[in-house]
Amino acid sequence: MKLLHIDSSILGDNSASRQLSREVVQAWKAADPSIEVVYRDLAADAIAHFSAATLVAGGTPEDVRDAAQAFEAKLSAETLEEFLAADAVVIGAPMYNF
Repeated sequence: MKLLHIDSSILGDNSASRQLSREVVQAWKAADPSIEVVYRDLAADAIAHFSAATLVAGGTPEDVRDAAQAFEAKLSAETLEEFLAADAVVIGAPMYNF
């Protein structure tokens, strides 16, 4: 089984959502040690919002993409593949000023 663990809080180790999502993943792994976890930290490695540049990059043939388009297309493909390959997703979403 593949589990995609996504964190997004900008507070790092001081983040309650990161602590909670980590505990959920640890409990899941304790119940089934064979689980493969893929981790994505959206605060450390931000993904741009879907934009016209993203759309153009995806629609441009690979051999004629400039560096920015190649980066956009690669990142989009990688993150989509991570999501589609996952059997389960754990999302640590912060709530600031709670």
